Amino acid sequence: MRDNISYSCLDSPLGPVFVAKSIKGVCLVSLPKISEAEFQSLLRKRFQKEVIRDDKRLKNVIHELSGYFNGRNVNFKSLLDLSIGTEFQRKVWKKISEIPYGELRSYKWIADGIGNPHAVRAVGNAVGKNPVSPIIPCHRVIRSDGKLGGFSSGIALKKWLLKLEK
Repeated sequence: MRDNISYSCLDSPLGPVFVAKSIKGVCLVSLPKISEAEFQSLLRKRFQKEVIRDDKRLKNVIHELSGYFNGRNVNFKSLLDLSIGTEFQRKVWKKISEIPYGELRSYKWIADGIGNPHAVRAVGNAVGKNPVSPIIPCHRVIRSDGKLGGFSSGIALKKWLLKLEK
């Protein structure tokens, strides 16, 4: 298998969701907000590799995401390639992955959990850079005061995902 980036598209209840995979695993999920051409351009820019559409190669992750977007508690088994993130970001994303379906945790909980209790703001920045939401469920992260905080794909989508899981 060549070292390229393959991608596919899922028709979700929210609209088209694009998913990309490197030789190591799923490396990017784009929640509905960009076109296929924009997604291809983003992949080329971010990964500096050939980009090809390969629906067969992404069949399993598309199936998992389809189940998730249709309201099933999916235990994502697809391998992830998070090499685009820094070591700190990967620690944050690993901690987020521990948040159970339908539950919420705070940015402070994550900071404490990675052994860096004063890094709440840095944790927030890392959460916002999560490349594979909702596989790594950053929508489950809220502020300590119970407010939703931000979401890179917009608060309306964060609310929709949380409602889906309740």
